[in-house]
This record gives sequence, structure tokens and C-alpha cells, in this order.
Amino acid sequence: MCRMIMAQGAFSVEAVMHAARAMSCGETAQHDGPIKQHPNGWGCLWLDNGKVRTLHGTGTFADALPTIDISAIRTDFLAVHVRHATLTKNSGRQFSHPLLRNSGNTQWYMMHNGFLPTIHQHLGMEASSFDSAEYLQYIVDRITPADMSRHYLQEKMAQVAPGGSSGNAFFITREKAWAWQWYPDDTPFPHYFTLHCYHDNKTTYISSEIIPDLATASGWRRMENHELHELTFAE
Repeated sequence: MCRMIMAQGAFSVEAVMHAARAMSCGETAQHDGPIKQHPNGWGCLWLDNGKVRTLHGTGTFADALPTIDISAIRTDFLAVHVRHATLTKNSGRQFSHPLLRNSGNTQWYMMHNGFLPTIHQHLGMEASSFDSAEYLQYIVDRITPADMSRHYLQEKMAQVAPGGSSGNAFFITREKAWAWQWYPDDTPFPHYFTLHCYHDNKTTYISSEIIPDLATASGWRRMENHELHELTFAE
């Protein structure tokens, strides 16, 4: 289970980084989930003159943040992921998001919040190894960015056997990003698995939690389950 945030437009990189740190430490937790702290790795993704840049690390984001040269990151798109490993065996830098998968001519990046241990059944695997990587493969193999839609994602998730908690995800390519809200109707923690969106004429934030330091709390809205929010990057 994880926390994540993306920002597009005119925003402070430092403020978004500290928003992710606050979520990782449980400082902004106003939800029904039992997990408040997310200490098992972190990752950042941003655009740099049309190129995708990433950073990954282990441990807590609070410990890592002072070592990141935030002043060197100048961008109009940033996404940050902080992780709580559902399975302790899946700990380490190789499990930190964003995950990357090449499909056709597209490099797909993904940040995931949730646990989907039955996805492997669609990949011809006898058992799950790392559910988030299997989720990324299941969604993006044999498609192009033009195929990414709410209908496509709904159909794919409708085929997944019960047993998972959430498929909330940021899917990101060099040209676009998508925020996908999905959890089973019978989840006991709908608030924990609800993404929140803030949008004005300059900035968009999509976050696992409302961050009042970024924008007034009344300006955020809860995303609907099965909602897909698409962002297009400027050339």
C-alpha cells in the first residue's frame, strides 16, 4: 500500500516533494485505512525538456529528501511515490516505483497504490512474484497510448479475480499521464483508496491525500471510482 502525488503546470517542486514526505510520515492521513506510514522505498519522476527522468531509493522518503537536489529539478510535471510493502519479501530498490515496461515503441512508467495478487493468472504464471510489475504488464502489453481509456481499463479490471485491494495507478509516457481510480466495490477502506484532485487554470494536483499546504482543502475533490484523469504534456 502506498501514497502518491502528481503535479502539472505551475507548482513548487519543493512543496510537492514535502507533500509526499508528509504522506509518507502519516502527517496528512485523514482516511479509514490502518496504514499511516509508508517507509519502504520511494521514487520520483519528472519531465526534463521532453525527457523522462527518475530517481529511486529505499527506506524512508523523509530520510532521503535532504539528499535530493531539488533546485536542479525544473519541470512542469512531477510525480512522487512512497511505499509501504505489502509483502516484506518485496523490499528493496528494485521494487520502488515508478516501474518501467517497454511495450512496442512506448516506454510506460507506473506508480501503483494497492495489492493485486491475482493478476499473474492472466500472464501464464503459476504464482505472483511482484503484483505491481504484473499489473503494469497486464495493462500495457500490446497497446499504444491511444488505447488507454476508461472503458479499456474497466474491461481489463473486470476480468481480474477477487483478492486484491486497489488498482489505483499513475500511468505515464513521454507525452501523457493518466491517473486511474479503481478499487473493488466491497473494499473496507474506500477513503484510503480514493485519489483526490485539485485543478485551477494554472495547476493540477492528483494525490492519495488532500494536501492543504498545496491548495485549500475546499478546492480538492474526491475522484469517483473507475474515473480516469488524463494529462497531456506540452511539446
